Amino acid sequence: MDKFYFKYRNVKDVSPWSGLLNVQKLTETLQQTHNPPGSSQLVRLTNLNNSINGKDPKAMSKSELKKLLNSVVHEFNQVDDKYKEESLPIIANCIIKIGGVQEATLLSVLQHPFVSSLQAPFIDLLHRWRNSSSISDGKAVVFRAVVKLIEKLVKSTGDTKVLPSWLFDSTFLSAIADCLTDIATSRKYFDEQHRLLLKRFTGLIGVYTDCQLRWNDNNNNDKDKLVILLGPIIQCLTSSHYAHIFTNTAQKKTKMTIIENFYLLRCPSFLISYNGSRLEETMKDLLTAMLPKYITILNKIIPLVNDWKRPTIQAVNYLLQIIDHGADRFPKTAKFVSGNLKLIDHVLALINEPLFYDNLQKKSSIKTNFMNTALEFLVNMISEPEILAHMKQASSAPIFLRLTSCKHKSLALHANNLLAYTIREEDIKAMPNSGLLLKKNIKILKTTINKKSDDHSNTEQLLETLRGLIKHDQIRDDLIKQNAIPFLLKSADILTGKSNALILEILWSLSFCDEGAAAIRSNSKFLKRIETISKTTDDEQIKKSIEGLTWTLVEKPAMLERRAKKESEEKNEATSEMITVTEEIVKSDGTKEQVTVTKPAPQANRERIFQYDIMISYCHADKELIYKIHKFLLAEGFRIWIDLNNMFGPAMSAMADAVENSEFVLLCMSDSYKQSTYCQAEAEYAFGCKRRLVPLIARPGYRANGWLGFMIGSRIYIDFGAFDFETACQKLLSEIARQSQRPLPSKATAAAQPKKPIEAVRVEPEMPVVCVEKKHEHNEKGSLAAYKDRKPAFDFIKKSMSQWTESDVLDFLFTQKFIELMPLCEMFNGRSLITLYRMCKTQSGQTFTFLDDDLKSTYKTKLPFGIYVRFVSAVEQTLATQTPRPVKKPSIKNVPPAPHEEASPQIVYDYAPLISSEPFDLKYITDYQHRSNDTYHSDNDKFVLLLNPIAKCLVSSYCINTFSNISQDKKSMATIEKLYLLKCPSFITSYNGSCLEEIGKLTLLNVYTLLAHTTCEEDVKAMPNSGRLLSTIIESIEKAFVGKPETTTLIEQLLETLKDIE
Repeated sequence: MDKFYFKYRNVKDVSPWSGLLNVQKLTETLQQTHNPPGSSQLVRLTNLNNSINGKDPKAMSKSELKKLLNSVVHEFNQVDDKYKEESLPIIANCIIKIGGVQEATLLSVLQHPFVSSLQAPFIDLLHRWRNSSSISDGKAVVFRAVVKLIEKLVKSTGDTKVLPSWLFDSTFLSAIADCLTDIATSRKYFDEQHRLLLKRFTGLIGVYTDCQLRWNDNNNNDKDKLVILLGPIIQCLTSSHYAHIFTNTAQKKTKMTIIENFYLLRCPSFLISYNGSRLEETMKDLLTAMLPKYITILNKIIPLVNDWKRPTIQAVNYLLQIIDHGADRFPKTAKFVSGNLKLIDHVLALINEPLFYDNLQKKSSIKTNFMNTALEFLVNMISEPEILAHMKQASSAPIFLRLTSCKHKSLALHANNLLAYTIREEDIKAMPNSGLLLKKNIKILKTTINKKSDDHSNTEQLLETLRGLIKHDQIRDDLIKQNAIPFLLKSADILTGKSNALILEILWSLSFCDEGAAAIRSNSKFLKRIETISKTTDDEQIKKSIEGLTWTLVEKPAMLERRAKKESEEKNEATSEMITVTEEIVKSDGTKEQVTVTKPAPQANRERIFQYDIMISYCHADKELIYKIHKFLLAEGFRIWIDLNNMFGPAMSAMADAVENSEFVLLCMSDSYKQSTYCQAEAEYAFGCKRRLVPLIARPGYRANGWLGFMIGSRIYIDFGAFDFETACQKLLSEIARQSQRPLPSKATAAAQPKKPIEAVRVEPEMPVVCVEKKHEHNEKGSLAAYKDRKPAFDFIKKSMSQWTESDVLDFLFTQKFIELMPLCEMFNGRSLITLYRMCKTQSGQTFTFLDDDLKSTYKTKLPFGIYVRFVSAVEQTLATQTPRPVKKPSIKNVPPAPHEEASPQIVYDYAPLISSEPFDLKYITDYQHRSNDTYHSDNDKFVLLLNPIAKCLVSSYCINTFSNISQDKKSMATIEKLYLLKCPSFITSYNGSCLEEIGKLTLLNVYTLLAHTTCEEDVKAMPNSGRLLSTIIESIEKAFVGKPETTTLIEQLLETLKDIE
């Protein structure tokens, strides 16, 4: 037949299916002619057809069937080409008869030449169906007969390898793929004339779906055998036809049309049955294109849910299965859904409908299956933190609690699993008996484990549920009260694989509680067994859980005990030896006196030195944000310990070392963090080591509770979900800086070295004295305390850096909070500081090492790299604003000298701003200061060197005269008026740096001066208490007289103000 077909199809304008005749027509043709050419062949075929009709297919034996098929092949090979067309009805009849034989009989002829010869005609028919507007009834009969035979062949065997090879041939599959593509893009298949052929074609897709389901075993290599059909199927599922058919299907219909069945059931079934190598890529493309459309579909049909009948429920069931397909293996699916949370809302709304939860059955039914699909979808979604948080905020736990009593086992398992992860502390507290929930789960778990089934999926799901439940303190306590730990320990000896890893993790979680740890520690047999397993198993998850258990039960208590003992020894050592020293104090009359002071002897190691500034404790589900924070902190110069690779192996010892050697520990809190046993171990140990804990919220809306809430207590946390990233990072830096000012509570030196100076005990109690701290010319070695209490003079602001004195350098370092650098630069003048800055720029690494080593050897403390980086930046910015540029004071040319001010022909600034070419335009600098006001760095003092000249402008007689003489009816200001009355005040009000207090005092003085110059006699008479102004100014003069020499200018202005008032 094959030979005939390919020979015949080359004849032009002739169809191998045209002129399809029945047996009666063949007989009439023979009777009308005398011995026509080929008549004997037709007679033989007619006789063959009669023979076929006379057979009972169900009674036909294997040998009879084989003999019949041999005869058919033989007779057709004898027929001339021009009669082949007329003989095809006999082939169709034969195909139908074969389809009716017993399955065992049919299997015996699967590789028969007759079956093989069907490929070519069927391919031709597929092409004609796709390329023509319609085909004849005769062709349709043959089409349906071949499809039904293929369905029977596949159904007859569970082994697809014995099926005819042409069913999986690329030529045959390509013809089917072409039809699928055409169906996705053309509307002609919606016509009635294609209805029956589409029905059979849909059945053919169903055949291949069944084949794929059989290949889903992990060891099967045929999963991509039908991948050529995957793309066209996806075209159908993403086409406009799919959404149109879905949304326009009547909700009250009880039966689907053929086209609805194809798009809403058969195509989804094929996709869901595929588990080959291209699944992840396929689902990514599909969900990217269709998730918003799925939500649109559900938006339209969910309000009519009470009208749903079987077709709509089935369609929505398959829609959820499409989204969920592969979600248990590919986390990206849940990530896609997290960007479309309305879908979660729709599913929660559906499972909360009485239409479904009131009609659940123990066995499968349309509504029970739908609910099971919806819950399984949610189980696979809660691995995404945003979805879990959204479900918690939606208060979904009561919905799942209702479904836990369902008789359907799979559905109940899913409901319990969801409940374990969505239930909140307040939900548990509101339960009349939370222990009953736990007791029920333990009972089911015992029953499942005792069955010893080869299918471990139920056991694994029950253990995952229990793992989620015990993260809540109350349920954990209930488990201990119910004495369930011995059962778990016994089960750990029985279970293997993932189940064993889960139960070990559960025991690890229980070991954080003293009662749980004691119960586990008392079972020496279990401890010996896990020690043996850790040496022999290759399962990394089991190794990790065992290591965590061992560390929590044995190593952690020993480490904390050693640490406590060491701290106690240090404390005793620090307070045991007291010494008496003589210090010099200054009495109120200015005379000096020697006094005796008793205090702890200085210790060699006062400052704690850490290898890392910060350890970041986080859950890898939140890594996207945490990596950004890590990058930011590195740029700030901090030395960070972070696990970037989700490490296995000696994880606990590495974690313990990191905590021990870090000053700060960032707790990156989220639902995922709280659920992670490993994260709990990190947090517990950091808390036990009394590290500086900085909690930050890694997910919007999260609030810590349970063990995590207890641990952070009243600490200030940084909410990265409530602020933009930059703002949150600045708040984080502020919190780190705030905590840095306080000593670590666990260090003995915290008690031995109070920050406030010790009050001296006077020798002569009858004389009043003023206690002062001992003056440090070069500071005692081993302490930075004196530098922290420095009171800067701010004289350096008036000078260029090259003119700074040693005192100016220390003032600059103090105002910039570079305390660690002050002892290293104690003998530096401005030029020395510039030399150090150049060394930092040209040999950064070597200079840092030199400074760090010097600080460690002399003061037993480290130089934070962040301080070093900010020092270089601060010096660079200061030098940039100090570049000399001689400028004559503009007012000398425009305004005559005031009567009280001696004219100067040449006033030179060596600190004129370089930012604007116009000397009066301070707008850029002012705007920059406004932007810098919220930042943590030294940008607030970037233009501090401009403060003094601008302040001089504001207190000068020029400013006063300008203010007094400005015309009230002027519509615009002159340039000099803008400078004095707008630009300079605007600059001052935008400043928020370290000299703010001094500026405040100067501003108040300005007010006095302006008031004195502009007040008239009638204004004074109108004042309710004019004497108050005078007394305030006199009080300020008195304070200025007892101040420093640099207050001379201040005194002069106050006296001038007093003179004007008089």
